[in-house]
Amino acid sequence: MLPPSRTLADPARRAFVVGLAALPLAACARGPVHVEEIDDVGYVPADPQKAMRLINEYRAANGVAPLALDGELTRLAREYAGHLAEAGRMTHELEPFGGLEKRLKSGGYAYETAGENLGQGYRTIEQTIAGWKKSPPHDRGLKDADMTRMGIASVENPRKRGDVYWCLMFARPRRDPATATPTPSGHRWGPEPTATLFRMPVSVPFVSGR
Repeated sequence: MLPPSRTLADPARRAFVVGLAALPLAACARGPVHVEEIDDVGYVPADPQKAMRLINEYRAANGVAPLALDGELTRLAREYAGHLAEAGRMTHELEPFGGLEKRLKSGGYAYETAGENLGQGYRTIEQTIAGWKKSPPHDRGLKDADMTRMGIASVENPRKRGDVYWCLMFARPRRDPATATPTPSGHRWGPEPTATLFRMPVSVPFVSGR
């Protein structure tokens, strides 16, 4: 059972994240895998350079090569976070934009493999990355040695203050060589392109303060 809703004056807010198996894909992991209470601080939009630094520090601590910031992935992440914020819902397959595979192809991004982490309700990049680390599929995404590039963005729902949507896209473009270093867990994040890798609840209500 979820705890009651918080008000803006309360010290914490609820946030959750959604993960997606790596691409090439036919499968998508749907629904939140991690729900938590977060400190009710002011919203700070994503700073891609800062996000890259924090994620790469985490990857280095786990023996994984760093990611490079990709302007095209950042643009695509910003576009999709904006669509989610406008719709007021979090999903990897918001119509008419479709899933990650469709969005990357529509954006002209040629990739060998790709993945996506989403988050809702987090106010800062520190909160968001901390939430992803606590969720096993998102954590594997952060540490995926097959990925070489990243792009990240956040957008606030224009009709509901504090309802913030985060989109982190990972990829290895076709022009980048494949990496040989395995992930710390010894397997790829989402190895089967037609398998549902992670079983998740279909929906968990997001209750924000009013």
